[in-house]
Amino acid sequence: MQRGSEVAPGPIQGDRAIHIAPPEPLDTGDIDHSPPTMAVLDRILASGAIDLDGFRLSLWSGFYTTPVFAVIERNYGLLRDENNLLFCLAHYGPLTAKSVSDVLGRPKNSISRAVESLLRRGLIRRELIASDRRRALLTIEPPGRDLITETVDLFKTRQEEMLACLSPVERVALDTILAKLMANADGWLKAQ
Repeated sequence: MQRGSEVAPGPIQGDRAIHIAPPEPLDTGDIDHSPPTMAVLDRILASGAIDLDGFRLSLWSGFYTTPVFAVIERNYGLLRDENNLLFCLAHYGPLTAKSVSDVLGRPKNSISRAVESLLRRGLIRRELIASDRRRALLTIEPPGRDLITETVDLFKTRQEEMLACLSPVERVALDTILAKLMANADGWLKAQ
C-alpha cells in the first residue's frame, strides 16, 4: 500500500464503518514553520494585507495583558473577566452587571459568570435596586479591594517593561494619542 493511501477507521454508519483517508501532506517548500516570534511578526506586518494600526494595537494589548492575566489566574485564582469586574467596581463604585459588560465590551454571559464566581468567593456583593427589582448593583467587598490592589501592581510593572523603550517625550505623545482615542469612545461604543 502506498503512503497516504491507508484508510483510517471512522465512525460506524448503519452496519458498516465509514473509512476516511488521511489528508495528503502539505507541500510547504522551504518555509520555516517555527521561526522566532519577531520574524513572524515582521513578515505579517510587512504583508500590507492588514490594517497596521489596529493589528499592532491588538498585538501590543495581547502581549501586555496575556502574561499578567496568567499570573493573576495562577496566583490569585481570578480569571480575566473577574479581575476586570473587580477593577471597575474598585475604581468607579457600585455598577450593574450590564454596565460592566458595556464598559468592558464583554458578552453579558461572561460577566454573569464572573459575578457568580466573585459572589461565591465573597469578593463582591449584589443588592437589588429598590426602584427596579429586576436589576442589581454590584459592590466590591474589602477582600476584593485588597486583591485588586495587588493585581494592579502587576499591570503597572508590565506596562513599565513594555514602554521602557520610549523616551519621556514619546511617552507624553503616546498618552496624548491614547487620551484622544478614549475621548472619542462614545462614538465607537455605540457602534457595537
